Amino acid sequence: MLERRITFYCGAAGLPAYQLNQLKKLTTYFQSKVELFNVSQLTRAPVSQPLKMLALANKPHALCQLIINGSDAELANLVLTDFIAQYGLSLSQFSPALPFKISLPLTSIYSGKSNQSYSCINKAETIAQLSQMLVAQQAITSEQQPSLQQALLARETISATVMGSGIALPHVMHEMITQPAMAIVCHHQAIDWGSSRGNISCAIAMVLPKPPLKTVIMAFAQFSKCLLNDDFCAALTSAQQPQELKALVIEALR
Repeated sequence: MLERRITFYCGAAGLPAYQLNQLKKLTTYFQSKVELFNVSQLTRAPVSQPLKMLALANKPHALCQLIINGSDAELANLVLTDFIAQYGLSLSQFSPALPFKISLPLTSIYSGKSNQSYSCINKAETIAQLSQMLVAQQAITSEQQPSLQQALLARETISATVMGSGIALPHVMHEMITQPAMAIVCHHQAIDWGSSRGNISCAIAMVLPKPPLKTVIMAFAQFSKCLLNDDFCAALTSAQQPQELKALVIEALR
């Protein structure tokens, strides 16, 4: 069964009831099942139930997804994308501010989904790639990169950092880190991370200076909590564009 997701921000008034009713009517033309997923609330509801949807989409600039499952999901995706373009905000139109400055490697995200030559990359090589991306963000210097890589690998020897379905969260807190930062690597094929929770298709490195600010600790704790939610993990692993990953991560940090 095909699945397609449309990620968007609601407008300044959310999605009013009349727009949700229009959305409901549109979905009746397709066999696919359509649900609305509110990323910040980690809750979803069928589009066929507007009252439940209203509770999810009534907040200004809420980050949401339409989750489409069915044999005609591709066609439904095209039609519903046009609808969202009329009433929502694209990811490039709206970028919510964070309570602290954090760097995301969105100009250098490596995605195995678009590069077959890295489809069989292993855990050690993934962590090496992540640490190099953190150098590019100036979280550490190039001379410190081997030390960071070793610290991330050492953390993995304590227990594999698989958080949710298909996602690993290698992380470390260290004096050499100059600013909190994250790096994301997505794989075309799932790889073995040495965990009883199964293989992973997305690895998110999270590094913090020591000692970190309280606001940073709270934000990253919130993000870790989101990774225990299956819907959020599915949203991350199915993301196709860097800006989509960025929006999902930022929303989880807030």
